[in-house]
Amino acid sequence: MSGPWENLPPREPVPPPGPPGPGPSRRRWLLWLGGLGALTLSVVGLDRAFPGARDSANSVDVVYTLVLLAMLSSGFLFARQTDWRRGLRNIALWLALVAVLVLGYAWQEPLKNAALHLRSQLIPGQAVATGAHELTISESDGGSYVVFGSVNGTRIRFLVDTGASDIVLSPSDARRAGIDPETLKYDRPYATANGTGYGATVTLGRLEVGAIAFSDVRASVQQAEMGTSLLGMTFLRRLKSWSVADRKLVLRW
Repeated sequence: MSGPWENLPPREPVPPPGPPGPGPSRRRWLLWLGGLGALTLSVVGLDRAFPGARDSANSVDVVYTLVLLAMLSSGFLFARQTDWRRGLRNIALWLALVAVLVLGYAWQEPLKNAALHLRSQLIPGQAVATGAHELTISESDGGSYVVFGSVNGTRIRFLVDTGASDIVLSPSDARRAGIDPETLKYDRPYATANGTGYGATVTLGRLEVGAIAFSDVRASVQQAEMGTSLLGMTFLRRLKSWSVADRKLVLRW
């Protein structure tokens, strides 16, 4: 009587285990150490560029992340087969991702300021929100503070002028905002660089600068044409505070 197992081929003998393979190559050690060294140098470089930017909690997080990254990436040393191009590409991508996360978290305030400076340089006159109820205006090339706002929904370019007592619109800006300069009574004298000028008192339905918005704002329209409209002390006094430091004008409301 025969069973189905009688037709099975004879089992091949199992070869004895061979000697363990060679350890990590020198090239792998150098690549691994080089990647960790580059990331560590980036941390040291940012520490020197922004001294005191990190607190103790951030320092612990950075060290913990570096150690964790070293442990996870150590598996690269003992991989049996490696496509060097693909391996290098993957290592570079992971290192770049971890570096962005770690450095962005630890140096978020200096990097935020750098991004603010870059944005203000690329878009001159753009007020940037830098906190709750806080706007920052970067100094222009001429050393003044210029910002774009709006009057009654119309975009207006303003010069922030602490030497001006009022909010002053040029005749052309007033016209674009729906105010007819020809119908105004110019009975308010102003001392200007060219002598005495005259302005007319008006009430702006809405004045906006970034997220700052005021309604029924007292202002003046200059009789003579001027280079740009002004945000004077009438505007600044309605804020909670304002300050100038490091070539930046900070408005809080």
